[in-house]
Amino acid sequence: MRAAREFVASALAAGHYTGDREVAVLLTSELATNAVLHAATPFELTVNVEVDAIRITVVDGAGDQTLQLRQPAPTDTNGRGLLLVERLASSWGTADTDQGGKAVWFTLTLA
Repeated sequence: MRAAREFVASALAAGHYTGDREVAVLLTSELATNAVLHAATPFELTVNVEVDAIRITVVDGAGDQTLQLRQPAPTDTNGRGLLLVERLASSWGTADTDQGGKAVWFTLTLA
């Protein structure tokens, strides 16, 4: 996940994104972790920097998986990644890919 975080941080700096880079890196880390743990396939990461928003997409090779927002107990050690995405992103969603995988994306907009 370190490589994914560094890639996003570098892309946001190069794109002169003035929003909260730490949130973008955190949410990217959550989506990349999900791809590794649940899809168990390699993943592709893209970053699109616009004037007033960013969109980050993680594409893995496992399609037809229903993403669920969990309600973990306070003592649970995992299960909070999509809750963080849901609460911190301006928007997010999923889409099947033509290659049989899925894309999970989020946007962050500037105020």
